[in-house]
Order: sequence, then C-alpha cells, then structure tokens
Amino acid sequence: MDSHKTSHEPALSRLVTTRRAAIFAGGATAAALLAACGNSGSKEGGKASDSGGSDATPALPEPTQSAAVSVPFDESKPYLEFNPDSKGPAVELLVDYRCPHCKLFAEAQDKDIRELVEKGYINYRVYPRPMLDKVTGLNFSNDTASAVVASWAEDPKLFWDMNDAMFALQPESPEDPTPDTAEVAEAAVKAGASEEVKNAVLDEKYRDYVATVEEVGQERQVGTPTVYIDGEEWMGDGEKPGTLKADLVKAIIAKAKK
Repeated sequence: MDSHKTSHEPALSRLVTTRRAAIFAGGATAAALLAACGNSGSKEGGKASDSGGSDATPALPEPTQSAAVSVPFDESKPYLEFNPDSKGPAVELLVDYRCPHCKLFAEAQDKDIRELVEKGYINYRVYPRPMLDKVTGLNFSNDTASAVVASWAEDPKLFWDMNDAMFALQPESPEDPTPDTAEVAEAAVKAGASEEVKNAVLDEKYRDYVATVEEVGQERQVGTPTVYIDGEEWMGDGEKPGTLKADLVKAIIAKAKK
C-alpha cells in the first residue's frame, strides 16, 4: 500500500473537490445519504440490546488506568486503536464523517465511549471509512477520514478534538455546500493539528489507507455507524443516549468476573 501519495495533478477524480462540484453534489437528497449510511436506531439480527438507557446501569469495577493508551499509527491495520491490552470488551466502530447517522451517534454516545476509553475499561478501535463519496460524488468522506488518520499519526491525543471537528463540518442539509479538501485541511489545523497534517490531507497521503478501511466495511457488508462488541454487531439504538454505555457496562462487568 502506498500511503504517501503527494501528487497534486488535476485529474478528473480530483475535480469533485471544487466548490461547483460541492454545491452540485449537495443537492443529493437527505434520503439518499441516510439510505447509504444504512444503520440507525435498533437493527434486526445480531446482538440485541435490552437496555432502555443508563438509569439502571450497574456499578463498574475500579478503573485500571487514568488515561487512554493509544497505539501508534500502523498502516497495516485498518483502524485506530486505544487500550490494546485492556481486559474489557473489544469495541469496534465503523464511521463515515459524512453520514448523518454517524453524527447523531457521536452526539449520543461519544461522551460515554470516551469515558470508558480513558479509564481503560474497553479496547476501542475506530475504522474511519470514506463510504459515502460514491454517493455524493465528492471527496468529503475521504478528506475527513484522512484528516483523522493524519492527526492520529502525528499525535493520537488529538483524536477526540479531530473527531468533533470533522463532524462539525458535515453540512446541515443537502442544499448546503460541502467543504472541499482545503477547508477540511484548515479545519484540522484549527482543531490542533500541525501544518504537516494539513499537507497530508491536501496531498492525499492517506487516501490509499482509508480506501483499505472502506474495503473492510464492504467485506463485512455493513453501513455506518456500525458497532461491534467482542465481534458481535451491537443492535441497540445508537441515537439514544446511554444505550451503548449500558450494554458496555454489562460486558465489562461480565468480563471482570471471569
């Protein structure tokens, strides 16, 4: 895999990052984007959730650490990883920063996920997918995924701020123009990344890498957001606060008893 592409050649594939293309593609209907994401609310099959929220969440065992342990970027792995040695459940998230459901999921669940990550309760893997570019005809999914990866390669501590910044760029409606590559790169800098990260986005340094992440999503035949807990797809309502945490707490406690 060549993850160090630096060409600025004006190929036809890159013309979609112009403002005109962004406005045109912004006319894609919300229904098309939501359908392409594929995942929202409770789903059929897989690991069901009987949790209605966090009201009856049992107490967790004592935390094993006071800060998240991050794994340096490894282009051979299609994910960014926290707490590889955690004795808690392994949690995977497949996410596209253009996906409206992913943004709603983040608003409902990220605070809880981050808390569990910071205290070492879970092993957490994030798969930043550029899935929706094929629907919009733009490069926004690729650009935002690349920004997250590039910032992780620089300093994994930037992840949560970068994650928030990329979701903040998501157009409020299909009629709103989609930020182009340069705007995504500038947003990354505003979120705390260096000029090196900015240039990595502009130069498509991680384009091939995030393409391999998308291949993983296609192989699993799932949309976004998709969550796995110890290899089983979580079927709870991802847009309802507290649902994922409640099920993760149960999994954490169950593992602690073994």
